Formats: sequence, structure tokens, C-alpha cells
Amino acid sequence: MRHTILSIVVKKTFLLVINLLAFQVTFSQVGLNELTVDRPGIAESPFTVPRGTYQFEVGFDYFKRSTGELYNLPGALFRTGISKRSELRVSSRQVLDRTEVNTLRSVSPLSIGVKMHVIKQDQWIPETDIMAHVVIPLNPASSQAKNMGYEVLLLFQNDFYPNTAINYNIGYIWDSNHGKSVFTASFCFNYLPTQRVGLFAEYFGYVYNQWPGEQGLDGGMTYLLLPKLQLDVSAGISRLEQRNNVFVSSGFSFRIN
Repeated sequence: MRHTILSIVVKKTFLLVINLLAFQVTFSQVGLNELTVDRPGIAESPFTVPRGTYQFEVGFDYFKRSTGELYNLPGALFRTGISKRSELRVSSRQVLDRTEVNTLRSVSPLSIGVKMHVIKQDQWIPETDIMAHVVIPLNPASSQAKNMGYEVLLLFQNDFYPNTAINYNIGYIWDSNHGKSVFTASFCFNYLPTQRVGLFAEYFGYVYNQWPGEQGLDGGMTYLLLPKLQLDVSAGISRLEQRNNVFVSSGFSFRIN
């Protein structure tokens, strides 16, 4: 009899612990996690924020190029869900450009668009979204294009284990310096060693006029400080026209329901 009662108590305690752990994991995922934040790095994730949710992703970037230095102080992205499968996105950057003879201060083009979920992952078939933006010049510097542009990207992700995934993009982004859209591709490996820490390593490329264009590598980490507040840091290197460029970025993302 005692053995039976003890077994029942052990089973109920075990089930209670499992339910508490499941609740904690669910709470963390509903709050903010690696799968719903598009910074840092180049590749975008094929996931949208829930409807009725407002998410802000802010970053401070430093670029050391062969012609000088460039800063984004800051760059900001606003995202909000507009349906079960889609989100509205608005982004811009305050730019300090020291790559020319005279220092240029300007607001980068305003980017307005949507990200829409298309395919849910099924074995080898990746999670798939499509993202499209209209790019509107606000306060362009003398060296920047005055015309409007567009961006279209296909976003993919394959999850292999609960804490390992690859996401990759292909498409066209707007180059405000040359006034045209350029081909881009990126491939990112993601690893989450804990509930709060995310690590990534990434390849990316831009083809402006002809191959190879600009090719680069970057990596970094994220840290979920609070359920709805995530910090990030990253760095990378690229090569363009036989010259090396480096960049460093740090930022934060937060969500309001």
C-alpha cells in the first residue's frame, strides 16, 4: 500500500515538473526568441511576429572600408503582425559617412514592406517566407540615388534539432549609392546552447555588376536578457575589389503586446 501511494506521488511530482518546464519553454518562446528576431547578421528569418504584437529592433553599426569609415547611429526596424501569416515592416538608418572627402550625414532610405509566410517546414522542405519592400529616399546625400527602389527576398530555414538550424536567403536588395537593386545571397548556421544564448556564423554575398562582387563572413551571439528583451553583438569581414572591409554591430530587440 505504501509502495502504491509512493509511486502515485512520484508520478504526480514528475508530471508537475514536466508541465512547469514546458510552461517555462512556452513562455520564453511566446516572449521573444532567436526564431523571431531578424538581427544581427545578414540573413533574415522566415518567421513573422504575431498579430497584435509590436517589435522594435535597434542596432549601432561601424564599418571600416578601404575608402574610410561609415556608421549607422542607429538603424531601426519596426515589425507588427497584420495577420496570422504576415507582418508589416518599416526600417531606416541615421548614417554618418566618412568614406568621401567630406563627411556626409543623412537618413538612409525609408523601407516599407511586408513579410509573408508561405510554406511550413515538412522534413526536407524548408520553412519559407517571401519579403518585399518599397524603398523611399528621405534625405539622401549628394552621392545617393534620389529615385525609389524595391527589394524582394525569399527566406528559408531548416531545423535539424531543437537547438540547431540553418537559414538562407536569396533575392535582390536596394543599393542607394548606385540607385539599383543588386543580387544577394546569404547562408547562416544557428546554434542555441541554452534557452537564453544564441550563436551564429554566416556567409553573405552581393553582386553589383559582375561576379564575385562583395563576399563576406560574419558571426555573433544573442542573449535573451528578459522574456521580451534580447541583446546582440556581431562582427564580420568582407572583400570587395581586392580590398578587405570589416564591421562591428551591437543592438537590442524588444516586443510590446
